[in-house]
Amino acid sequence: MNMSSSNPYLNVLGQLNLDELNIQQAFDYYRQRYQQSELAQQFVAKSCAIDDDVKEHFSVGYCDRTMGKHIPKARTYEGAAIRGSLQRAGLVRATGHELFRGCVVFPTYHENGSVISAVGYRVGRVRTSDKLVVYWRRPEPNAFVDVGLSLARELIHGQAFH
Repeated sequence: MNMSSSNPYLNVLGQLNLDELNIQQAFDYYRQRYQQSELAQQFVAKSCAIDDDVKEHFSVGYCDRTMGKHIPKARTYEGAAIRGSLQRAGLVRATGHELFRGCVVFPTYHENGSVISAVGYRVGRVRTSDKLVVYWRRPEPNAFVDVGLSLARELIHGQAFH
């Protein structure tokens, strides 16, 4: 018997677990990219805007705009699910751009190990429309529904008028 299709609560719970996994994987990816980026490491070492006590934290990451290349294409079921999850969390915009694009990222963790918030500091070229510091907070479980509905509305309105 397939419990997930007959119990809406289990459907939501399962989705939240997948969203949490995808959020964690995104920050793990950022951490790997930071470890490979001399530019990002030098930025952190020289920056006066970043507190010295967090500069050496193990979880520092770098969003070098390459994560989208490592996620399956949105046309696939897996890729659509991952991208949708990251959009619901606010880490990826509907345009596909990452929230922290071009930022060194400092996540904050809950005692259970999940990422609950992050601050990103823009590295290198900064466009006039870009903020120098980017803040993110993981949506509360009920906020996932609100974010999902707003994304659906954007898609519907975008298709209806274009």
